[in-house]
Amino acid sequence: MIDEMELKKLHLQDPISVRLGNLASSVKRLGFLILSKKPDRVVFQLFQECNLFSVWTSFDVTSEVETELHALQLDLKSWEGNFQSLNGDDLWRAKIAAACEKWASRLLGLSGLLKTGLPTT
Repeated sequence: MIDEMELKKLHLQDPISVRLGNLASSVKRLGFLILSKKPDRVVFQLFQECNLFSVWTSFDVTSEVETELHALQLDLKSWEGNFQSLNGDDLWRAKIAAACEKWASRLLGLSGLLKTGLPTT
């Protein structure tokens, strides 16, 4: 079980670029876990983490990034809702893993970390 208050405290200490980078990493890991048929409880915990990171970050970003984060939240909700019934479908898992890869790349692009490296502050 995730300690939401502690996780939120730690997450919000980072600059926006790092928060988006952490979200990208979590989304990419989610795709890997789904593709690798990891235990449901692990996958559901990561769904929760990704959603929380997305929501918490959305309050401090530009409207463009907020729109992207909202779209990610909708995808996460859809994937999580279908997880139990479609997890046995190899094609579905591959599709979600590919979508997670795309989201991770998009989020890294939005973070600016690829252009500037890690922030100094």
